[in-house]
Amino acid sequence: MPLLVVGYDRHPAAQSALRTAAELADRLRARLLVLHVVDLEDYPIDPDAADWEAWAERAVSAERASAEALLAAHRLPWSFQVDHGEPGRRLLELAARHDALMIVIGVVRHEWGAHLLTGSVAKQLTRHTDRPVLLVPEQHPL
Repeated sequence: MPLLVVGYDRHPAAQSALRTAAELADRLRARLLVLHVVDLEDYPIDPDAADWEAWAERAVSAERASAEALLAAHRLPWSFQVDHGEPGRRLLELAARHDALMIVIGVVRHEWGAHLLTGSVAKQLTRHTDRPVLLVPEQHPL
């Protein structure tokens, strides 16, 4: 069964990417592997907070619940994976390891051109992969 790897976080562009990937997976009879790479937004602002790690665990749980809610309308196999490190590299490694058909990520429309010029995840993916990368704009109509 084909696999689509989807980058996911709390931003609207990532939610658009997940919805689009689910639609594609339905049509292709594929499964989804949803990847959330933990970053500083998953932690509290105060690094000395007593509940630093618990905060991150709650944030990641919220990301998974959000993905689950978005995928509830689809009857397709999917899994959620959490990783640490650089998002582009993690997406590339995961896609290669599972021989993914495609990588799907969201991009913010007003920042799209600037990110492509300055070193975004999208730029890294399109330069360093041998498989298709689908860039889904925020609020992408289905």
